[in-house]
Amino acid sequence: MEAIYTIGHGRHAWRDFLALLREHEIALVADVRSAARSRWPQFNGRVLEANLREARIGYEWLPECGGKVVAPPAELARGLERIMELAAEMRIGLMCSESHPLTKHVQPRANCHRVGLLATPLRARGARLKHILPDGHTLEVDEAALPSIWKEEPLLFGGGRSKDSEE
Repeated sequence: MEAIYTIGHGRHAWRDFLALLREHEIALVADVRSAARSRWPQFNGRVLEANLREARIGYEWLPECGGKVVAPPAELARGLERIMELAAEMRIGLMCSESHPLTKHVQPRANCHRVGLLATPLRARGARLKHILPDGHTLEVDEAALPSIWKEEPLLFGGGRSKDSEE
């Protein structure tokens, strides 16, 4: 299986976000936000899907993998299995709003649910994850070793969010 990439749209201009997807040869964006909406119009679900289609990149929304409202275990597991199915067929990028997957604390913490909620069970299913950073570099970390609000309070969302967060 190919690596599963993750990316946050943050405040990227559309052309910059698309350039990151192309740089990493992402064939499909799996939108793992609870709600496919953003204060940045280019990242609202329907607009995003249409723009990706025009760029010849697939799109699938997986709200059961969202971090704002954590799905019941059976629904989350179904979403994780869907991610694995997609990743077996093509190079995918899991997308949420956080452009930086880790905080800048002395001891980094998960800054988004791609790292804090989804990465560990995906790795347990055999996935290798690469987090795309805003500058185009990738980061691989042991997500299970990072502090995360999703581990501490799995059904509540709060604290530790960056300014451009919408999860």
